[in-house]
Amino acid sequence: MPSLTEARSAVPWETVVHRVHAEIAGSVPALGTTARSLPRKAFGLESGFFYLPLAQAMDWGERDEGWLLDVATVFGLGHLYYVLHDQLVDRGGLPPRHAVLMDTALGLYLDRGARLGTGSGHFLAAHTACAATYADALLRDITHSERPGEDYTADDVFRLGDKAAPGILALLVVALRCHRPAHLDDLSRSVTELCSGLQLLDDLQDLREDWDQHNVTFPVSLAFRAMRRSDPETPLFTSHSADDALDALYLSGGAAAVLRLALRCLERARVPASRTGADVVLGMVDAWTKQATAQLERAEGRTRTRADLG
Repeated sequence: MPSLTEARSAVPWETVVHRVHAEIAGSVPALGTTARSLPRKAFGLESGFFYLPLAQAMDWGERDEGWLLDVATVFGLGHLYYVLHDQLVDRGGLPPRHAVLMDTALGLYLDRGARLGTGSGHFLAAHTACAATYADALLRDITHSERPGEDYTADDVFRLGDKAAPGILALLVVALRCHRPAHLDDLSRSVTELCSGLQLLDDLQDLREDWDQHNVTFPVSLAFRAMRRSDPETPLFTSHSADDALDALYLSGGAAAVLRLALRCLERARVPASRTGADVVLGMVDAWTKQATAQLERAEGRTRTRADLG
């Protein structure tokens, strides 16, 4: 089974960045400098998830490195669009050149994606469906930040992976290329569940940053609940630090709850993935399950220490 490292070797990130820059500069020459000024993480290349579809394609027998580079270029352009879009949503604005770059990246992404050979109509329809799922997920996040006192529902938690819907499209393209059309639904369901688990783990890791930015993720909402028990009236963001929130989350058992939910999402990801023969996806599920299990053991130990201290 090819590893993510082998996928990176087959399609080096330097080559992908060069292709993305060339696509942008070829379309709008005046944006070339702006595109080259961005860090490579803007194109998704620092994320292991970026190489997951390429590794899965290789595992399913794809050997055309030119096509793999085309896929990486398309989804590098798509990632750039969504990174800039997220900044627009989070900050309420973008530098003018970045706003123009965002529109250009989207146009190129759609055009080049429709040429990947898996059916232009399918690609565009799938993009539309994924974009709608992503929009719904963003609106749920916005609602929670607008109403920080409201609890997350179970549906909110288990649909956190919907924010990864645009990236899942890359795996669907790979499945069609590798003649696995019957697996599209299971593959999408599995990776969405995987991404829900990863989002919970990321949100727990990023609690300090999210607290400082008043971003009400699920772990932040649990910290809110823990602190409101002893201080129901005081505005929490202004009266407590991020470290206060982190301590409250761990000592109340909230961190362990987040990790148990992440493990549940990963468990839910395993079943549909096993029906697809997507061994690279299954390998990622196993790796993150192991890591989340170790984190849960540490979090539960921290909670027990608090109980022993009284």
